[in-house]
Amino acid sequence: MKKQRPVNLDLTTIKMHPAANASILHRISGVIMVFAIGILLFTLSTSLSSAAGFAQIQGYLDGLFFSFIIFGCLSALTYHLLAGVRHLFMDMGYFEELASGNATAKLIMIMWLAVSAVIGVWLW
Repeated sequence: MKKQRPVNLDLTTIKMHPAANASILHRISGVIMVFAIGILLFTLSTSLSSAAGFAQIQGYLDGLFFSFIIFGCLSALTYHLLAGVRHLFMDMGYFEELASGNATAKLIMIMWLAVSAVIGVWLW
């Protein structure tokens, strides 16, 4: 028997709790880090190839665009580490309830914003 329930396909009306947002951001930060590895390996390879390559990368580091790329990489790494530690605690049986899961999700987001602000001040 087929159920005739209404289906809400408008994703803008769905309110997700902080733990769901933290999980989605954890996955997004992982994807960003995969791309960051390629960029960082390219810059390492270029800087080690010759003195001219090192000077070229050093010139890029002075630019605003590359500083933004580095900020994004470090920010994604920071979030991924914080959320990963949260997931490890959840795997051990802590903070699995909805209230404590949401509280730890909010905590890691606040910590991530604070560390990202410090990284931004350090870079610029």
